[in-house]
Amino acid sequence: MPFVITEYGLIRRSRDFPEAVSSLTELYLPDAPFEALRDFVTETEADAILTFFLQKGRECIRVKNYVGLLETRDGSQLEILPKAVDARQGRKTLLRMLRYWRNSPFRSVESAWQGSNELPLWEIFITLFLDAVTPVVTRGLQKSYVAQTANQRFLKGKLELAAQIRQNGFHAERLVTTFDEQTADLPPNRLLKSALEFVQKRARTIPNQSRIRQLLFAMDDVPTSKRLSDDLRAVATQNRLFAHYQPALQWAEALLSGRAFGLTAGRHLTLALLFPMERVFEEYVGTGFKRYVTDGDVTLQESSQHLIENHGGGRKFRLRPDILLRRNGITTVLDTKWKRIDATNTAGNYGIDQADLYQLYAYGKKYGATELVLIYPATEQFQEPLELFGYDETMHLRVVPFDINQPLEEAVVKVMKEEKG
Repeated sequence: MPFVITEYGLIRRSRDFPEAVSSLTELYLPDAPFEALRDFVTETEADAILTFFLQKGRECIRVKNYVGLLETRDGSQLEILPKAVDARQGRKTLLRMLRYWRNSPFRSVESAWQGSNELPLWEIFITLFLDAVTPVVTRGLQKSYVAQTANQRFLKGKLELAAQIRQNGFHAERLVTTFDEQTADLPPNRLLKSALEFVQKRARTIPNQSRIRQLLFAMDDVPTSKRLSDDLRAVATQNRLFAHYQPALQWAEALLSGRAFGLTAGRHLTLALLFPMERVFEEYVGTGFKRYVTDGDVTLQESSQHLIENHGGGRKFRLRPDILLRRNGITTVLDTKWKRIDATNTAGNYGIDQADLYQLYAYGKKYGATELVLIYPATEQFQEPLELFGYDETMHLRVVPFDINQPLEEAVVKVMKEEKG
């Protein structure tokens, strides 16, 4: 079973605390996986994900706001989940939110994952990858004509005269020819075959093992990728005939390169499938407003305004609010922040970053908005909107919670009711 921790949790060595019991917020690891994570942090640019420090002479690692899966070279797996009451709820929340991540294979997922959140995250990822590969294989692997050159006993295609003289001076019965041959030995197919073999070594559930064997049998004539980087570059410019491969190839790239969204696993890890919760939350909320707000015009990431209107004859510092809502002649700017605030901490300004307020003020002025909304995740300490903030007589700000554990439509409707109120 994998080790499980939530974002912002603390990781320690188990031998430093032999009597301690792991929880979702504090995890005690054996030496091998702990040292792999420590070296990953100290030898790579992973400080945005994990932080290594000493506490009373003992080594500690602090998880930041990335969620997903890490696997160390010894085979240990670490799940990092959003804050939740238990691991099952954390997996369910993460998978639901990832469905709205743009340009990811999760967008094609419908409901297959809903009954699978008791499985470890890695088995769920394998299931989703197999769900993407299965329709490709069922439809039939795409084939193409590829030029082949061969020395044969019969004429097929174009005779290569120079090669014929060089190779067959004493073998007049043989012919060197170049011809087109239809084959499934293509970069997209090789990548899928390689990714299937990769997960075959790691799958633990009988259903996944069985599905992998069936898919590999169907791809028996396809070799694995010998030059992974070349094949990955080739599929980046593939033609429309392979459009239906896209979700499966996105999974294959993430699995085979051991990374997701630019994070490289390095030599201490075999996998680093992590996702920045700030962006996951932003796209989740934005998609919800775009989909479920029907009484106005919703624009995501509009960038028509700049902070500086004139510098050297041009505009500078483009402003890009997460959500713009225009209705009944009123513009509302909504911005998401994946930060935990405390509605009871009035002395500390609830934990709100002053820079966020400056940012919203600039958005409001430049986009002509009179209503501003800051959206933070709902927590035990933040269940209801804060008291209204007034920048001036013409512009005010609401700070509202967004419950990621609710269905997306319900969470959006609740924010809209609070905004209207």
